[in-house]
Amino acid sequence: MVKKQAFKTESRTTVVPIINVSLVVVLTLMMISPFLANEEVEVQLPQARAAEVDDTDNVEITFTLEREIFVGEDQLALTDVSHYLGSIFDGTTHAVAVIKADRNLPYGEVEKLIAAVEASNAPRVALATKERDEEDQP
Repeated sequence: MVKKQAFKTESRTTVVPIINVSLVVVLTLMMISPFLANEEVEVQLPQARAAEVDDTDNVEITFTLEREIFVGEDQLALTDVSHYLGSIFDGTTHAVAVIKADRNLPYGEVEKLIAAVEASNAPRVALATKERDEEDQP
């Protein structure tokens, strides 16, 4: 007579599929995060012919037609710009301050913002423009 042996079952949670799904979610979020930038402030940029610039270390300063200044999502007064940016640019040699000013602003006011950004010891300062279409050429 043959004895029947009972099968032993182990109930264990396999963590490998959970880790795989988690990594896919993290990678997806990392890929779409650059597209979630602050686009709430509308600015009409002037048109010019320029090459695209690598924007890995850019600090965007937006100057709206309503005379509002934004650094990222933080709204600042003109008098606070150089102090605020000074802490950002302290010790960096390759960062670029990109000024996005509305094209309908008087240049004198934009020039005051440029002076405040330069006073913050920004390594480089650039003005953002919109690419000119071929039909818009004079």
